[in-house]
Amino acid sequence: MLKTKHRVAAGVALAAAGALTLTACGSGGGSSSTGSAMKGDYSYGAIPAAAGNPQSGGVLHVAEDVGADPNWIFPITPSANSSVYTSFQFQALSWRFLYYPYQGTNQVIDYSRSLASKPTVSADGKTFTVKLNGKYSWSNGGKVSAQDVLFDYYLLKAALKESPANSGNYTPGQFPDNITSAKAVDDQTVQFTFDKKYNPDWVLNSQLQPVLTPLPAKAWAKSSANGPVLDFTKPANAKAIYDFLAAQSKSLSTYGTNPLWQVVDGPYKIKTYNSSTGAANFVANTKYTGEGTPKISEVDLLSYTSPTAEFNDLLSGKLDFGYVKSDNWPQLNRLKSKGKNIYGFPDGGFHHMFFNFKDGAGNFGKAINQLYVRQAFAHLQDEQAEIKGAFLGLAAPQYGPVGVVPKTAYTPSNATTNPYPFSVDAASKLLSSHGWKVVPGGTTTCQNPGTGANQCGAGVTKGQNLNFVFYYTSTPKSLGQVVTAFASNLKKVGINATLKTDTFNNVIQNESVVSSPKNDNNWGMASFGGFTANDYPSTNSLFNTGGSYNQGGYSNPTTDKLIAASMTSSDPKALQAELSQVTNDVPALFLPSEDYIYSWNPKLSGSQDSFAATTQFFLNPEDWYFTK
Repeated sequence: MLKTKHRVAAGVALAAAGALTLTACGSGGGSSSTGSAMKGDYSYGAIPAAAGNPQSGGVLHVAEDVGADPNWIFPITPSANSSVYTSFQFQALSWRFLYYPYQGTNQVIDYSRSLASKPTVSADGKTFTVKLNGKYSWSNGGKVSAQDVLFDYYLLKAALKESPANSGNYTPGQFPDNITSAKAVDDQTVQFTFDKKYNPDWVLNSQLQPVLTPLPAKAWAKSSANGPVLDFTKPANAKAIYDFLAAQSKSLSTYGTNPLWQVVDGPYKIKTYNSSTGAANFVANTKYTGEGTPKISEVDLLSYTSPTAEFNDLLSGKLDFGYVKSDNWPQLNRLKSKGKNIYGFPDGGFHHMFFNFKDGAGNFGKAINQLYVRQAFAHLQDEQAEIKGAFLGLAAPQYGPVGVVPKTAYTPSNATTNPYPFSVDAASKLLSSHGWKVVPGGTTTCQNPGTGANQCGAGVTKGQNLNFVFYYTSTPKSLGQVVTAFASNLKKVGINATLKTDTFNNVIQNESVVSSPKNDNNWGMASFGGFTANDYPSTNSLFNTGGSYNQGGYSNPTTDKLIAASMTSSDPKALQAELSQVTNDVPALFLPSEDYIYSWNPKLSGSQDSFAATTQFFLNPEDWYFTK
């Protein structure tokens, strides 16, 4: 598959529902413009070439995203905690993915940073042989080995047997369920045999990556702090080990003192963690043997309660590297005037506002299960106004799980043209032609229940309305503007959305039929941002029935069939068909793909790819240094 299955915060702000109109000077209230237009490739700014005269040492101050502070250190991450901020910018400083999924902004595996070469595939297409490259070693001695890969595999199996929610990257029937044999061929080689022949690209990009992260078996394969090392291949032992490590990970206040978390193969290891704020400090791993050489001695991840506070620290120089949320895009020139470097690019993947198909409050789930209702909602989203207003032009249009950019061999034709362009009249006609009495500004209700072509549809009752609760993340401001403008458009056809804001971490945890079914009747739509993607952009686990990231519980047999087909077929048209179906069936409303803009100290330098990768949420301080 291609989704890395790590959420991406998008954020918002304004709590009140209402008639915010998106205008070209909508957000921020700053005193200047964005400074220069977005480029033809939708990038913004530039990354300077690596400078000479690097110095060793120094403390790098990096901003954590507002409301998305990392909160799980053990690399088998539960769905409720899974985000790019926890996995890519926190855990990955200490433990490296078997396959590193990005090279700069390119959605291709970076084998220079990976722990293994591209797997070879057996003649029958079922067995994948993974050869470690021998580049990485543990900080307590010894190379990362085949046993360390298998250790992760067996712990993952034990975790998922307890609960599917124990890993965010899990879909029932897929990895590790579809493995019939896993074995070490030698100290540096592992073989995984699957239950049938799959598309090798799908296996590499969704089954082996990003799921597998080699773990230090000799140090962690125990069920208590001072217990003996156990045979992790025995299911009972694997369960006891997983339970012990997961319990340690829940103890946030001990992250800095627990000796477990000091055994790493990454360039940095944790020194302190503030369990109240999520701020953390890492020191260089002096035994690091992998790609890049840490020159910066410490990395401070600083926590913020608002984008404005973070932006002010960027301006003052307290931060060496940080994001510029849309709240502060009107002030980009202030950063330029201080000589700061600035670069932005859309991330591969998508942002969305998703429906809750299980919402029983007011029977909303039954209504939203009707395709014509979702199409009406889609007609009420004005993407062009969102791009001009909320995103100040710094975003690319997107109508489905793949966007206008970056184009891939799998981009379907309906990814470049809006299948449901903004039209209040079209939305109103769709509802009225299916038995609803549309009351603009009031409350629209079903007057003709039933399953006929001109009736409301299965499960919808007479007199039912389309009102619902909409949760969204509280930063940045742009998402709030998009959501409130959408709610205003809904009101024009008599649909009333009650808007509620929350933090990124709370939305991904609570507004999910996967991880929090007890909340199913509390919300009808939600938005936390979206998902990153890799070079095989299947929506497996996102929109297939039972997918681990299928937060709204969407289910369509046709979509399931096409997702299954794209797993096994190497024909690009199979994936195109899946993506086209998802776009047309509207399991969610897809948002413009905004630029993720970062700014940094002009004395901070390094490879251009490593700075570009931050737009895809990867943090590689081992490639950075301060200049003399």
